[in-house]
Amino acid sequence: MKIISAYAYWNNIIRHIPKIRRYSLGIKIDCLFSDIIELVSMAQFSTVERTEILTKAIAKNDCLKSMLYVLFELKGIEEKDFMELAQKAEEVGRILYGWKNQPIKNLQKNARQKPLA
Repeated sequence: MKIISAYAYWNNIIRHIPKIRRYSLGIKIDCLFSDIIELVSMAQFSTVERTEILTKAIAKNDCLKSMLYVLFELKGIEEKDFMELAQKAEEVGRILYGWKNQPIKNLQKNARQKPLA
């Protein structure tokens, strides 16, 4: 899963963040990663509430991207690390958004294929 590889990359970076940033923004970013992983796991096993869960995961991912940007602006991480994490978070967002819209697309396909009479 892309989110887990992004978290693994983050886990290698967090120990190099200055202490003042690590224990504020670093912890918040770590919690956001954990929340997204938890929500993705829940969405895999829930068909009824999947759209709602994925909406929450997308919101958390957007917040994660914002927090990473703030950390970068405060010189908490290097530009190459920020770019790598931002790219991974963007990719996770595209996957989540596509997964959220998948049931809608499938319903539209089925509606076109079924005869009305």
